[in-house]
Amino acid sequence: MKNLGLTLVMVLFSTFSFGQVFDSFGSETEADTAKKTTLDPIRDPIDKVYKQVHLTRHKPMEFSHLREADLLWSQLIWSVIDLREKMNHPMYFPTETKGNWKSLMRAILDVTTDTSEGNPSPLRVYEDEYATIPFTIEGIRENTGTYSTIPIINEWGEEIGQKTTFIPWGAKDVYQYIIKDQFFIDKQRSVKDERIIVICPMFWYEPVNTYQSYDTGDDDMPGMPTKKWRRFGWMYFPEMRQMLATTETFNPQNNAHRRTYDDIFMQRHYSSFIKAAENVHDNREINEYLVNGMDQRLEGDAIKNQIRFREHEMWEY
Repeated sequence: MKNLGLTLVMVLFSTFSFGQVFDSFGSETEADTAKKTTLDPIRDPIDKVYKQVHLTRHKPMEFSHLREADLLWSQLIWSVIDLREKMNHPMYFPTETKGNWKSLMRAILDVTTDTSEGNPSPLRVYEDEYATIPFTIEGIRENTGTYSTIPIINEWGEEIGQKTTFIPWGAKDVYQYIIKDQFFIDKQRSVKDERIIVICPMFWYEPVNTYQSYDTGDDDMPGMPTKKWRRFGWMYFPEMRQMLATTETFNPQNNAHRRTYDDIFMQRHYSSFIKAAENVHDNREINEYLVNGMDQRLEGDAIKNQIRFREHEMWEY
């Protein structure tokens, strides 16, 4: 019986001794101090039976030479690419990176917020659409989330202070891109052409601590948060093209021949609607003088037809 009691004491002592790990200051260490069970990556992700060497060396397609003297007519157009449309899904998916396949916003975040040695020159993000005032790295990161202020309550239920936390958004929270194009007619090549100047991703987020309450007597309905749009920042398209040309996207027709995001933008393989056209009224947007959504879409289609008719009337048949 005496030996049995001694055995139990030794078992309990070993349990408390080895069950917890303490540092040199006598406090319990964090779980992340456990032994590492995996090594660092040894190669790029493998998601095909062949190695895609050409993608890393892929260069953007060069623009045709353009002289100012050859411009007969030009107009600035602001368009919106809505990623909820089926044709634009290759820009939105995947919501999480799968090997070499990533969404457009995920690729943008990788080259704008990464300051490691592997990315010596991060892509600049500008505050204005004229690409003149760039954000710092801290400013870019602040554009990818919102701050939430919550009260600190003590054990007696009294508010003793407030705590501010940063709630980040992900690439899957971007549902629109605003594109600023210049449409022009080049008499040297006898064509109507258009070129993208800047691109701005738009986060669709839910404001924190902002809600509406509905009073219905004894039964109160919960508040319905109203989602809002927020700009990530403007990016100069010629500076983006190298990243776009080396980032592949899904091809719904034939995935053995994946396209790049540069192919999508250069071939205009996306659906968009016009939100503003260059005008004398401070370049006002369509929704500033038309309230109804259907009227706004029809006005955008009318602007497209005006550009098409202008090109058609310039040539003789």
